[in-house]
Amino acid sequence: MTKFVILSTIAGIILMRIKDGCVNNFQCRETKHFINRDKKCDGVFDCNDYSDECNEECSSHILSLWTLKIIAWIIGIMAVSFNAFVLLRLIPDPKTAKSSVNKVLRIFISAGDLLTGIYLVMISAFDTVIIGNQYCKSQMEWLSGSFCAFLGATSTFGANISLYSMMCLSIFRVSTLRRIGGDELGRRQKMALTAVMALVMFVSAALAVIPLVDSFKDFFVNGLSYSRDMNLFLAAVSKESHINVFKAYYGNKLREDLSWDEIGRLLNGMFTSNYGEISRKKIHFYGNAGVCLFKYFVKRNDP
Repeated sequence: MTKFVILSTIAGIILMRIKDGCVNNFQCRETKHFINRDKKCDGVFDCNDYSDECNEECSSHILSLWTLKIIAWIIGIMAVSFNAFVLLRLIPDPKTAKSSVNKVLRIFISAGDLLTGIYLVMISAFDTVIIGNQYCKSQMEWLSGSFCAFLGATSTFGANISLYSMMCLSIFRVSTLRRIGGDELGRRQKMALTAVMALVMFVSAALAVIPLVDSFKDFFVNGLSYSRDMNLFLAAVSKESHINVFKAYYGNKLREDLSWDEIGRLLNGMFTSNYGEISRKKIHFYGNAGVCLFKYFVKRNDP
């Protein structure tokens, strides 16, 4: 009888522990291991299958709010339609070759706004149609992929063309306030305008593309993404996270300003050749968020 009581007590304690573990912990869907329940839906991936952040209670989309989705579709379609109409009216005009500065700059402003509209339509299509509810689980592939980079470069290029063209138009209008008559272009004015707009195009393209050039990755790459079977790292891994792991493995003598190439060599040195090649992708500059926009406001720990 005494043994029965003891065994019943032990069984009760075990059941209470199991119940307590179920209440206070979250079980990852595929790997079945437990994490603290506070880590569920905290914006940081702790499960290899991402089930702590991608579940019925919390998930993420490229555009998180329905109001943003609707606004992006409306503004994008309007920007594409109206600016395409303006360009079709202005560009075929035979008088364009000897047209006013106003008309030339309006063409560039419309072209920039058209690119911005194309970006909005495409990001909305990826959000609601192409990727949809699968974004949460596939966001590392999205943030490191070429489509996100293309959309980011397109929006940056278009926004800069429009911005610089409006700036040039404002300067021109101020400079001609006291001038009587039209603003028809002479030969010198045409050459000057051509040079200015060529400079606008060059600067806009440079600002859009330079963050994606491999030579500048130490300035613009946000992190690395590894395959899900790589238990050492999850999701997007920053330089700081890499360095913390390396210090635990190699010692505390490592520099704090390691380059991405040095990080790659140190990572490879942690595994034998039998392990095979460690698959990783760069989270490029435009991969700082799902909308793939230029990051104008940086934080202290950004690259």
